[in-house]
Amino acid sequence: MSNQALNSTSQVAAGSQSRILGWNKTSRDTIQAYLFLVPFLIIYVVFVIYPVIQAAYMSLFKWDLLAPHLNKFIGLDNYVTMLGGSGLTWNISHLFIWRLLGLASVALVIWAATRGSMKKFSAIWLSVALVAIFGVLLGLNAQAEGGRLNDATFWTSFGNTLKFVILSTPAIVGLGLLLAILLNEASRIASFFRTLYFAPYVFSVAVVTLIWGFLLNPQRGILAAFLSIFGIEPISWLTDPQLAMPAIVLTTLWWTMGFNMVLFLAGLQDIDPTLYEAATIDGAGTWSKFRHITIPSLQRTMLLVIILQIIASFQIFGQVYIMTRGGPGGTTRVLIQYIYESGFRDFQLGYASAMSLFLFIVMFIVSFIQFKVTPQED
Repeated sequence: MSNQALNSTSQVAAGSQSRILGWNKTSRDTIQAYLFLVPFLIIYVVFVIYPVIQAAYMSLFKWDLLAPHLNKFIGLDNYVTMLGGSGLTWNISHLFIWRLLGLASVALVIWAATRGSMKKFSAIWLSVALVAIFGVLLGLNAQAEGGRLNDATFWTSFGNTLKFVILSTPAIVGLGLLLAILLNEASRIASFFRTLYFAPYVFSVAVVTLIWGFLLNPQRGILAAFLSIFGIEPISWLTDPQLAMPAIVLTTLWWTMGFNMVLFLAGLQDIDPTLYEAATIDGAGTWSKFRHITIPSLQRTMLLVIILQIIASFQIFGQVYIMTRGGPGGTTRVLIQYIYESGFRDFQLGYASAMSLFLFIVMFIVSFIQFKVTPQED
């Protein structure tokens, strides 16, 4: 009996010791993981979280860059100036196309909810918010007699930013995917073209805009010389209100599509080739393999690329500021440029902070919607 008790005691002690050792190992692994994370978290808090909190704080003040001792708390007045107006009327035809595109996103939310990739509660409040924004708020305008916006330049700049996002994002993402599919092979010529298309991405925005400024110059530009061969008169791309924004989109497309191509190439090379072989044996064509294998397998990569591209497009500044300075007639002035001018030209950092926070919220909402409507299943 004593031997059995001794054995039982030894087993209990051994079990306790193994649990202690296991707990110690887990604790060490956890501590090591946090130690690796600490440098990044410090940088993230200092350069991301703190500036957002500081911007929210400054947006509640009349904050003068040159006279900080005169800063005055004004509550939500900056937001009233930014978003408000007097004598506003609602009109169904105001910004009809843009509002219709925004309301179309409600269908995407409903579709995501029916597929189970979004909770019904989230889908309901998000749909209500989209209808309120695109169906009601953006229908308000100051075109009636006596009506005016507190800051019409803000809305013009925000509208130009939305236009750039809508024009550039599908083109840059789509062309990046197309190039990745065409160049997804192990050959020297494919490697050459991959390098060729990615090369512009390593240039700075100043170099890119300088190159395209020469290309689009109506007097000395290469494009004007090429068109003159066919008897076409020089086109003032950057001074024509109808062509200036498309010219900036084209510049951005040439500059950034190579980066998206590389991301898509990484996703394509991660797809199991046996899936394509099995589909070929079953008689699937190119389109069927693309639709049922390539696109589903690239869902996570597609989500990453679209979100990164949308955020980058909302933050457009360098190309516009160097190529057109927001002209002609303000048709290419974007919100980041207006924020820059308000903060560092007019020295109104409080108002610039309010606009920055507004842009941050818009980017967050758009990214959140994209994340929710994209299926997350493997």
